[in-house]
Amino acid sequence: MTTTREQFEQRLAQLRPDAQELTRKDFAHLAGVAEKTVRNWLDADPGFVSKARTGARRAQLFPFEEGAEWVRKQLFGLSKEAPEVRTGPRLSAEPQRMTYAPGERWRWVDMARLRGVTPTAVRVLAAEYQDHPERPFPPRDDFDHMCDAAEVSNWFLWYDTTRPGYTGPRPAEIAAESGTKDTRRKEVTRRLKTAIDKGEDLTTQMVAEEFDVSTDVAARYLRQAAEAVLPGRGLISRSQMAERLPATSTSLTPGQRRERVKTLLKRKGAPAPAITVAGTPYYNETAIAELLAPSE
Repeated sequence: MTTTREQFEQRLAQLRPDAQELTRKDFAHLAGVAEKTVRNWLDADPGFVSKARTGARRAQLFPFEEGAEWVRKQLFGLSKEAPEVRTGPRLSAEPQRMTYAPGERWRWVDMARLRGVTPTAVRVLAAEYQDHPERPFPPRDDFDHMCDAAEVSNWFLWYDTTRPGYTGPRPAEIAAESGTKDTRRKEVTRRLKTAIDKGEDLTTQMVAEEFDVSTDVAARYLRQAAEAVLPGRGLISRSQMAERLPATSTSLTPGQRRERVKTLLKRKGAPAPAITVAGTPYYNETAIAELLAPSE
């Protein structure tokens, strides 16, 4: 969405002396998009894919000139004089309004799908412009965590038209899109901290949708975030409670200790979970210490 024709031709010229064929990674570099976006383009064009040969490590290798022209068409259409009207995300520098239905509202993942980037890219961009003096990014509703589609469409039209702060070949949105797994883990960690502050439960499905990852990956990120954040917030799980039963319970088997914790939590006045993360309830450590204290 921010790669200009000039940038595309410059990148192509840099590759030309050394490359006789182009890979998917080369396509992503030329277009200034994620490899995931390139995969989507290729999936939609099996005829072009059939022109590739298989190289080392089963890499797809495309003829240089045909590959360059194919990427050029994805970005800018068939020609300067008669640009192709494409359905799906617009990834060239020419501004194009994001369409929406009256009253429609969007999540990060909805915006990302329309623009052909990751939800993380949109979320990072929104954070960077949330305090902009003239054009702040449209706020998310505190209840449904969605933005007004009309406001978002207008904002991106302004962003694509002006490209504020543009200083190099990879502006904020594209740079965010190429973030590493470590960046995404940090984002999930921040999301968990926000959920704790607001007293909201956080499910694997929510994280999977917000960060555009599989539920397995979301579960792993949440588990890592919980291990890093919850102890510092004084929150413990049931399994941790079983380990903290008083010394008088040392003769109990692990199963009996778990049952003992369940029984204690059923007592009238027992503390309720402070937050549930990926289906696991976590309790305030101080309240649990009082609950587990031996009776006098």
